[in-house]
Amino acid sequence: MAWNHPSRRRARWLGFALGCLGLGDGLRALAQETPVNAAPPAASVAVPGGGTGREAQLEERIRQLESVIQRMPDPEQVRRLEAKLQEMPDAHYVRQLEATVQQLSTQVRQLSTRLEASQGSRAMTPSSPTGGAAGGGTLNAGVGEEPVGGAAGISPSAPPPTPRFDMPEPIPDLPLRSRFGPGFELKTVDDEFNIQLHDLTQADGRFYGRGNQTPVSDTFGLARQWLIFSGHLTRPCEYYISLADAIDTFNILDVFLNVNYDRRFQFRIGRFKTPFAYEFYAAPVQALPNGEWSLFFNNFGMNRDVGTMVWGELFQYRLDYAVGLFNSVPNGFVDLSNPKDGIAYLNFAPWETVPDSVLENFNIGGSAVFGDQQHVPVPQELRTIVPTSGNNVLGVPFLTFNNNVLATGPRDLWSLHFAYFYQHLSLYGEWQSGFQTYSVANRPGSTRLPIESFYIQAAYLLTGERVASRGLVRPKRPFDLRKGRFGPGAWELAGRFNLLDLGDQVFTAGLADPNLWTNRLFTTDFGINWYWNQYIRVTFDWQHAGFGSPVVYRPGGFQRTSDLFLIRFQIWF
Repeated sequence: MAWNHPSRRRARWLGFALGCLGLGDGLRALAQETPVNAAPPAASVAVPGGGTGREAQLEERIRQLESVIQRMPDPEQVRRLEAKLQEMPDAHYVRQLEATVQQLSTQVRQLSTRLEASQGSRAMTPSSPTGGAAGGGTLNAGVGEEPVGGAAGISPSAPPPTPRFDMPEPIPDLPLRSRFGPGFELKTVDDEFNIQLHDLTQADGRFYGRGNQTPVSDTFGLARQWLIFSGHLTRPCEYYISLADAIDTFNILDVFLNVNYDRRFQFRIGRFKTPFAYEFYAAPVQALPNGEWSLFFNNFGMNRDVGTMVWGELFQYRLDYAVGLFNSVPNGFVDLSNPKDGIAYLNFAPWETVPDSVLENFNIGGSAVFGDQQHVPVPQELRTIVPTSGNNVLGVPFLTFNNNVLATGPRDLWSLHFAYFYQHLSLYGEWQSGFQTYSVANRPGSTRLPIESFYIQAAYLLTGERVASRGLVRPKRPFDLRKGRFGPGAWELAGRFNLLDLGDQVFTAGLADPNLWTNRLFTTDFGINWYWNQYIRVTFDWQHAGFGSPVVYRPGGFQRTSDLFLIRFQIWF
């Protein structure tokens, strides 16, 4: 029988249509048809019209397939069904809804259990408001239940939280996910709430070139031990708490709330880093190339203070700004005087939006402090290094204000900075200047003391890691001695030159003793940083200080220079 027989042509077109519609049965049925060049079977029986029994079977199969096609839904109905499928929520959203339902069910069960326990305990001891001991105890609290009073921090007279009321608030019960990096983090499934734990540990060995210094001495110690808790109470509301334990101090270093609905305009209130001096505001202490701050910041920087500020990033993050109002006591908690300080910061990165350009990470800007003060000088003893924590034994003194000196009147300080990061190089510096006003008790008038300082800081990674700003390094080959995992870590050379000059008025106005101290000095640092991995760093630093005039280092002993050898092991995660 020829392939162009009408029945076979119709079968071809039906097979093609069924194939397009994805009807496998139709295709398989047609696939059973005898090949074109196959001879008809010997048992074929002729049928009217010249056909055979095989052709009759084919005709019957075609009629069956035509019946199947007639029962299929029309294309318009199919399109409507597809549209309804597209409107249905995706699987991720359904899973979120299921998780929410499970959370609410758990809360309802817990609250019901607490309510039943509370009602039962009240029935047992009607003389006590909570059914427990007279002091608000938890005698009848069930296993795993949160006590209503006492240790739970809720007044014995307060009813337990219930979803029928919004105050006291219903207790949430949200499932958490955990991860490591950044820090150790717990967060809810919807990312609305999270808490991160960070740790900074700096264990130092400090050794001086001259012995028998008082009170400075060669020592091992913990320069910093910080525990940091941060996270979100809903995504726009960010909190930050850090506890600091140094050699001779323990305090709340930071505690603030930051409201961030738009990165261009954010609001912060609490105790936090004041936006003054690029080195302090933009470079974290765990990433300083030579381990510690510059002379100006150590002795005249505002450090942390209690206040409020608005800040943000504009023009595609090329412009950073911050403006705030703070207490007038550097590194303080409480201001016992009325005057307050205004502090402003500006940093401009013109080519930040040009990736991989030579000037992509070039920054320029400045900061300023304007206000009044009324307190004892903070710090009262100026040192070469770290005067604000562990200052009883760390850092060589070069000037001490007399005991009858007060910091009173206007304080006007400013700083201009640049910063450049390219490939393996970090390079930044600041010129810092201004005036601080001092007075001597029971003496009329005041002294406006001029301050001048500058530093330039450089660092270079020898092992090929690239930098965009100061932070901890991820070594290309982390330090490891295990077989098959050997690596040297990342190595960085660092150096800094720093100069500080105070006006001669510090002596002529009777603020300090010129026979013991100097008002001019410089320091030079050379160091090596060895980054074992992202979390462990070892620093070796040599700091040489030169004084404009000899300074006392022990009773009856004077020195024109000082040398400090620092080795530091640091953990940060």
